[in-house]
Order: sequence, then structure tokens, then C-alpha cells
Amino acid sequence: MFLRKRASISDDLKGWIFESFDWADETFGQDWAQSRQLVTASHDFFTAGAGDTPQIAQQIADDIARLIPVRYIAVAPLHMIDPEYRHNYQDTASVAGLYHHDPDNPLINYDPALMHQPVAFISTLTHELMHARLANYVALMPGGEAVHELSTDLHCITHGFGLFAIDGPAQAGWSGYMTQESRAYALAEFLARHGVDPDDALRRLNPRGAKALKRAISEHAAD
Repeated sequence: MFLRKRASISDDLKGWIFESFDWADETFGQDWAQSRQLVTASHDFFTAGAGDTPQIAQQIADDIARLIPVRYIAVAPLHMIDPEYRHNYQDTASVAGLYHHDPDNPLINYDPALMHQPVAFISTLTHELMHARLANYVALMPGGEAVHELSTDLHCITHGFGLFAIDGPAQAGWSGYMTQESRAYALAEFLARHGVDPDDALRRLNPRGAKALKRAISEHAAD
């Protein structure tokens, strides 16, 4: 007797992912959907040089903003003590980034220590910039305001940043809002929807992320 492997995520969650991809295509336009690319950590997409200065952070944010796209948003470091001591003294140690919504002058704060983990840093900035992208649509997105943070995570993937969504949290040692299995399934949908060769994604992920994506691709094809 042969039994099918248990699904990595529920059918309801899969339905929400599909519906959210459709919503993004309809909301932001068919031309936008057709032009989506899988963003990689390369000079094809990023112009910022190496370093951990506020100027480099702003350039990375500008690169992400151009790719999403969203208008220029200033970024500034959070005032935090050295990571070596945070587990003892600072309750906000888990704060990687904060988006402050303002129609005229929005601002993003980030943990400067995260710049030493560039994939996690790009993942964090993408999430915060996505808040700006979605600010006027919170109640209109599938699931509504109740799943706002989950939707923000997901739309980083609908906008091409799926590699960072998977590897970023793993690099930083935290999970984010979506599970790794749901992010992998969403990336599988992105690859299928936009005709991207799965090998282009698999070879760029860490082994654990690649394993999750490989399973998600098989499951997505079966679905």
C-alpha cells in the first residue's frame, strides 16, 4: 500500500497563497506581473558596495525600493547596544526592523548589527519596504488586516524576493511571520507562475532551504 506524503502546509494556506498571488497581479497590473524576476544577491540587482555604514544601508534600501517598486524611504539605524550583551540587558534585541508609516515622511529603522548578515538584512528591509507598498491595501488583501504581517511576508515573495525570504530568517536565527514550509511553497508558486527554472533558485539557497523548496516544488506540481 502506497501512501502520499503528508502535505507540508494546509489546503487553506495554499488557497490563501494562490489568492494572494492573483490579488497582487490584479492590483499592480498585468505588465508588472509579466516583468517579475527572481531577485538574487548580485550586481544585476544591487548597486551598493560593501560596508556597514548608514550610507550603504540607504543604498541597499534604495535598490530594493526600485525593484519593488516603492518611492524613496529614508532608513536609519536603531540605537542598540552591542549584540554581545543584548541577551542580558535589552528586551528589544529581537527587533530587526521597524516601519513608521507617514504619508509625507515614512521612516524605516533597522538593527545595525544585522548588516553583518547581508541576506538577512536585505530580507528585513524588503519586509519593511513592503509595508509601504501595501499600506493602502491592508483591508483589501486576502485575509484582511488580521493577517497583515503574514501578507507582508508573502508579498516579498510575490515581488521576487523569495530567496531572501527563505535564507534571510535562517541566517539571522529567527523564523519571521510565515513558516519556512509556507515560504517555500509560495516560492514554488512564484517560479511556476513566472516560468523561472527551479534550478536557478535551488542552487542559490542554503542546503536546508533548498531541501524545503525541492519538496515544495514537488508538492506544488502534484497540487
